[in-house]
Parts: sequence; structure tokens; C-alpha cells
Amino acid sequence: MNRKLTFTLVSLTGAAALAGCATLEEEAVDATSDTYNAMLTGANVVGGGGDPDGSARAEISVSDGFGQVCWEIKDVVGIDAPTSAHIHYGRAGTNGPPVFTLARSNEGNWQGCRDAREWTQNRLQGNPAEFYVQVHNAAYPNGAIRGQLAD
Repeated sequence: MNRKLTFTLVSLTGAAALAGCATLEEEAVDATSDTYNAMLTGANVVGGGGDPDGSARAEISVSDGFGQVCWEIKDVVGIDAPTSAHIHYGRAGTNGPPVFTLARSNEGNWQGCRDAREWTQNRLQGNPAEFYVQVHNAAYPNGAIRGQLAD
């Protein structure tokens, strides 16, 4: 095999490996973590201020071993483009402060992983009902859709 072909193959293999890093990280956290789910709707937004047509599903995975929180908000329908999303502290029927920001990925999806060693220490794990996911947009800056986390 000539050097140019070898270099090309090695470069392509390396690029493919780097592209899969986020996916591998998410899979590793998912395999060694506690996962919580929420069904988000406009009706769940406290104070009746949510988008009545909106809904989505959220999956939050917490791994003590990796000190990571991974998230995915999927099947978003019936709302304008989300501008932000957070995990908030607060039981059903109450509003609470945001405690963890859920960012959009480079591909534009609401999924990813982030170091959260200090935040995860026994806060969410074992107490998912004390937290909720809320998605905001320009039309509903105080919350378009919301859902309590559950095991």
C-alpha cells in the first residue's frame, strides 16, 4: 500500500472516530446511569402560560461514575423553535429556578452530555419528582412546555 493511500485511510478512520465520540460518550453514560423521563406539554406549565398545542419527550441520564448528565429532548411538536431548555427544581404545580441548562448540539438537536459532578451529587438521583424539564421559546419565554421527571 502506498503512503498516500495509507495516510488517507488513517485520516478517515481518525475522523470517523472523532465524529463518534459524542455518541460513544452518550452510550457509555446511558449504560452506567440512572435515566429519568418526562412528557412535556403546554398544560403542565404552571400558571397556564404554556403553548396548548405543544408537546415533547425528555430523557435525562445521570452517571455518578462519569460525573455526567446526558439529555435528549425529542418529538417536539406544536411549538415555535425552542430558544432554551433547562432542568428546574420544583415539584409538580410549582415553579422553581433553573438548575441545569440543556444545550443544543452542533447538529441543532436538543441533546448532549456535560460534566455535572457538583450538581448530580444526590440531588436528582432518588428525587426525580422534585425536578422538571422546561422548554422556552420566543412566544413563551416563561415556558412553552414542561414535564416532571420520573423514573
